[in-house]
Amino acid sequence: MHTLIGEIIESRTAEFVAEAVRYDQVPAYGSFVRVMDGELRVYGIVSGAYTGSLDGMSKAKAFFKSIDELKMEQPQIFELLRTEFSCVVVGYAQDGRYHPYYPPIHLSLHLPVEKADDDEVLTISQHLGFLEKTLNSPAGNGEELTAAAIRMAARFHPDPREYIVRAGRELLKMLNYDTQRLKSILERVDIA
Repeated sequence: MHTLIGEIIESRTAEFVAEAVRYDQVPAYGSFVRVMDGELRVYGIVSGAYTGSLDGMSKAKAFFKSIDELKMEQPQIFELLRTEFSCVVVGYAQDGRYHPYYPPIHLSLHLPVEKADDDEVLTISQHLGFLEKTLNSPAGNGEELTAAAIRMAARFHPDPREYIVRAGRELLKMLNYDTQRLKSILERVDIA
């Protein structure tokens, strides 16, 4: 069974934006997601999120109360919120084969977004080319996103430390041997 987490509301070749099913259930930063578009299964990495008013123009008002107090006293305000999350496209699968590059078409609007399953994350993360896409993310801090994606992916590998070392070696080449930037990224990859 697949977990529905959102629906696409904006789409570009290299990224897409989805509205979360619930305003308070957002996929983790750096997590892997999938979208079925006909015969294509397109994969992305969550690169940011935003929560605001339904109309996009009003601002929330501060009540200076706990969430629990607000849910008891003002339950309607939560019906007026929505959350959007953005994703960097990292590859796609077609006919049972994974391709670590952009799909031939950009995603259609209103398609469901689901969490990628463990096997899919393992397949995607074996192809370290996704690191280039996270580093150059149009959504913001590429180094932070790259560290988050490595953290997420490492958990699915039999030897997480070995995976991080392999990813670090690949990153070093992508960064033109800038060891300071590599150090900055890898310091944020903290797995237990």
